[in-house]
Amino acid sequence: MILNKETLHTFDLKRFIVLDCRNVMDNKEKTLELIKEQPLETAVHIPESPFMFTENGINNGRHPLPYKEQVTSLHLALTSGGHELLLVSDAGSFYHTRLYYLFNLYGLKSYLYNGDFQDIKDTKESFARFNGSPKEVEGHTAEFKSDIFRSMSDVAAAVDNKENVLLIDVRTRERYLGITEPIDFKKGHIPGAVNIPNTDIYTDGILNLHALDHMLGQIKEYDEVFVYCGSGMSATPLFTLLYENGVNVKLYAGSFSEWITDASNTVETKENTL
Repeated sequence: MILNKETLHTFDLKRFIVLDCRNVMDNKEKTLELIKEQPLETAVHIPESPFMFTENGINNGRHPLPYKEQVTSLHLALTSGGHELLLVSDAGSFYHTRLYYLFNLYGLKSYLYNGDFQDIKDTKESFARFNGSPKEVEGHTAEFKSDIFRSMSDVAAAVDNKENVLLIDVRTRERYLGITEPIDFKKGHIPGAVNIPNTDIYTDGILNLHALDHMLGQIKEYDEVFVYCGSGMSATPLFTLLYENGVNVKLYAGSFSEWITDASNTVETKENTL
């Protein structure tokens, strides 16, 4: 369930353990600096690795999904006192939506706070406290409770067979068109993909769940919608938006960084439209 400032305060806040999902991508040192300099005292900080991605995870690409054991053990530990989980992050973030996706994938309940991070800071003393810190565990089980994951082979089949599937790339227009590529060793996008950059779905740093109302009718004409980014992290806000609006949406978890690891997969730089 997604909550904003108004709907959050219809609940007893003591029921929630707040999960501070703020991270600096691939930079543990800067993440620790951020949390130290701008603490959210009553919250539990969730590091991006191994809880949002793990080096040897389910898929390839830069940020593989963690296995069932890691995500379920995190959820079990945090809810052991009978509390529920409220996922928060800072403006324009995709970390809380990534963890929200993972909990959903493995059939675990959580609440996503879609509002100003400052509102949570202002009411931090009203929430429950968790005494402890998340633990890393080993696991190798890719057993999903929700049908919201798609693999590279699924995407390749959709591309090759020209299925009634819509591919959406959320990266910047420059990366989508292959004008620039600051991270990956190939430029462009998966054949047939359209571009809806994340900047189109945020208003003042908050995910606007109505940002695509004008095109939802077209999007829903497809049997399935696969969303992707560079590594499966920043596509989760668009996944969340579409999922909340009743679209049959899936996350291509490996995303472009996995797609280009297979030499038989082609890329293109032309623009596609709905």
